[in-house]
Amino acid sequence: MKTQSPLFSDPRRRRGRSLRRVLSLLATLLFPPAVPHLLSLRDPGPPARPADAIFVLTGGEGRIQEGYRAWSGGAARELYILGAGVRVPVTRIVPEGSRIPAEALSRIHVEGWSENTLENAFSAKSAVGEGKYSSVILVTSDYHVPRAVLAFRKVLPKEVSLSAIRVRPEGGAGATWRWARRHFLEGWKFWGYRILLRWE
Repeated sequence: MKTQSPLFSDPRRRRGRSLRRVLSLLATLLFPPAVPHLLSLRDPGPPARPADAIFVLTGGEGRIQEGYRAWSGGAARELYILGAGVRVPVTRIVPEGSRIPAEALSRIHVEGWSENTLENAFSAKSAVGEGKYSSVILVTSDYHVPRAVLAFRKVLPKEVSLSAIRVRPEGGAGATWRWARRHFLEGWKFWGYRILLRWE
């Protein structure tokens, strides 16, 4: 009985094997970073009752505006803007800052030393301890939520209630590509933080 030489195997079979390899590679690259984002969709939104404090994590478009909007709408008593830079006045950061009454302005706090998500979490831990807060809200970009919640949940006391407000990016040219790239990178950063925080 004659067998066909591998050199003359069916080209359709070879294409099928190549396609399966490509699909396996894509699944290996895309599935892990997608998992944190999919799981974070189950996280509860802000509570119906006002929280003690809102923590805005600077570094993304629209975060400060969204945090201020939530705070001025009564979502929390105190507003913290983390990582805003050293000696930056509130009036330069917060929308309508120059028109905020003095009493309300005293409840807006600007912190300038933290430079990454983990440092943001430790800064928030200090504020939570000083204010004896029991419920806080994070405000950050939607792609950043999984990693931010992971870091804050690890650093803050277990009894502190934690929820998040997701800031959607603006549209425009290239918005879909930016959305995909940010979610991909943040998904892998999440797993890096998972490994890092296991040893903390």
